[in-house]
Amino acid sequence: MINKYIGFIIGGGLLLIILYIIGINEILLVLKEANIFYILLAIFMQIIVFIVMGIRWKCVIKALGYNAKFINIFLNVLLGQFFNNITPSMRGGGEVFRAYYLSKLEQIPKGICYSSVFIERFLDTLIYIIATFFVILYFIMLGFSYKGVLIFAWISLLIISLGVLYIFINRKLLEKITIKTYRFICKYLPYEYNEEKIIKIIDEFYRGILFFKGNKNNIYTKLSFIFSLLWIVVDITKYYIFFLALYYSVNIFVVAVVYLLALLSGVFSITPSGLGSADAITIGVFTMFNVPVSIAGAVNILDRFISYLFPTVLGYLSYIYIKRKVEIWR
Repeated sequence: MINKYIGFIIGGGLLLIILYIIGINEILLVLKEANIFYILLAIFMQIIVFIVMGIRWKCVIKALGYNAKFINIFLNVLLGQFFNNITPSMRGGGEVFRAYYLSKLEQIPKGICYSSVFIERFLDTLIYIIATFFVILYFIMLGFSYKGVLIFAWISLLIISLGVLYIFINRKLLEKITIKTYRFICKYLPYEYNEEKIIKIIDEFYRGILFFKGNKNNIYTKLSFIFSLLWIVVDITKYYIFFLALYYSVNIFVVAVVYLLALLSGVFSITPSGLGSADAITIGVFTMFNVPVSIAGAVNILDRFISYLFPTVLGYLSYIYIKRKVEIWR
């Protein structure tokens, strides 16, 4: 039973140690003076993030020649957030689950749904790498003391992204990894091994990728890119609002850089959603930019409640609803 929650125990323990070192009383004093209007605005912005992500996913699916009800897409976006937040690393574990359940709800081929979330991640990563390149270039031009750390983080993210992309564009390698993983899962879980079914899903996956690539001028393809950019901008803006809530002025470029490093640390983390490790990186980098440690700690607490706990609860409720709905249709 303990093994099931070991990641949360380790991550939660690290977070408590970090807050203890900073000074819990100091952080609570900062939070006590927080502007409730900006906190509510941040919650609203978090909901807007989900809506924009849902619109983007709908555009990707339309670009692939299929359609889906927005309510089912939106609920699966929340479901994906839940699984992302309870599995190691960030923005990875939930993609398979939300694609699987959308396929069940909308009767869209599984491979097409999987290709849609892959396209989303590709667009996100492409925009993120380009945007953060210019942000880091800005700080290099300013003569920032820790520019080596920023460059290392950006190169690491680029290498990881290229490595993942190579696996997905190399069909034989992807088939090999997928079949071995599926065989391993079937060995320990009550699932029937069906290699033909896996090959069919992979065929659909590549068909979706090639179809999207061949329709670059499609209006939905262009909108997919625009909404990919928009949700990242909204998410960073939400992070900036945390500082407004605490009456502290900070350069939005600083917020963008910390956003990058928090994502990178989450990718490497073994704890759910980078719990503990991402918090240490976030607070540490903010202090590198001369943000008071009590402010950095308070911002991190607000982010954990609004960007992690709030989506996790909503995502779990969505998961329960979708799972019951799918089981009724069986």
